[in-house]
Amino acid sequence: MISNDSGVREYRPRIDISDYFELRGWAKRFGVTAAEVRQAVARVGDHPTNVEHYLRFVSASVASGLVDGLG
Repeated sequence: MISNDSGVREYRPRIDISDYFELRGWAKRFGVTAAEVRQAVARVGDHPTNVEHYLRFVSASVASGLVDGLG
């Protein structure tokens, strides 16, 4: 049987909020401000999928009046 375990770690992108250009790129990708990306990373970690889900949740919650902004 062939094994897929090559001993090499799978590349998993992370959001580096200390890199100005990367942060702006993620903000543009998510359609939010850099400050909103920073807040999302502080709340859910630096994995892009988690940040995207959080930002969508907050956006939907604000739109429906459930919460008042990110704070």
